[in-house]
Amino acid sequence: MILKWRSQKEKIEISTLIATFEKMRIRLKKSLEVQEQYENNRKELLSNISHDLKTPITSIVGYIEGIQDGVANTPEKQAKYLEIAHAKAKDMNALIDELFLFSKLDLHKEPFYFRSVDLNALLAQVAEESELSFAKANVELVIPEEKLVTVADRDKLKRVLENLIQNSIKYMDKAQANIRIQLEKRETDAIITIHDNGKGISDSGMKAIFDRFYREEVSRNSTTGGSGLGLSIAKQIVEEHGGEIWAISKLGIGTSVSIKLRLKKKEDDEA
Repeated sequence: MILKWRSQKEKIEISTLIATFEKMRIRLKKSLEVQEQYENNRKELLSNISHDLKTPITSIVGYIEGIQDGVANTPEKQAKYLEIAHAKAKDMNALIDELFLFSKLDLHKEPFYFRSVDLNALLAQVAEESELSFAKANVELVIPEEKLVTVADRDKLKRVLENLIQNSIKYMDKAQANIRIQLEKRETDAIITIHDNGKGISDSGMKAIFDRFYREEVSRNSTTGGSGLGLSIAKQIVEEHGGEIWAISKLGIGTSVSIKLRLKKKEDDEA
């Protein structure tokens, strides 16, 4: 009787051990799959980076050779060639800057300097600068009378907002670009939304726009450029603030990207 009981107990223990090993096997398999996917994404990103860096370099070399070979044989043509080469160099510098920031954020080596930020004033500044940068765009600012304050890295938050507006302009398909920068209070949070009347994003694209390695095919177009990392960087920065970012879009109508940040409590000032 005792032997039979031991036999049953051993069977249970063996079954438990087998089940444990099976769970370990499944977890290891998933881990390897994630690692493999990450490696594939990394290779794809490197391929995209190589393409994006080579494109402006090729253009710069071409325009400089045009000046050297005498193709640009008038002061006007030379000035035009130099202007285009300079613009391409600035694009490349911006791309490299974005790649460095993405890398540091990904490795958690980018410092954040948090302090009280007046969101009303920040959005007013962003709206004013956007009007100057994009003269043909109609920029509307909608903010409440109440001053909304959060704790944030002002420069990085400003960078996120500027990136969202630049994206709205970059992928605009209307003759008149309408951008609305909106700030509202919802209980203990501030909601910042950038609305545009652009081409919109497909349902499949909406599922991946914040993915760190995601690039829509349209971004391969030389007229739009970009590394495809802008929204991923925005998401990382917002999440470092303990906030959330999401988007709503309709093809042919436009896109709205919203950011939720925790408002600073009055007692924080009194403490």
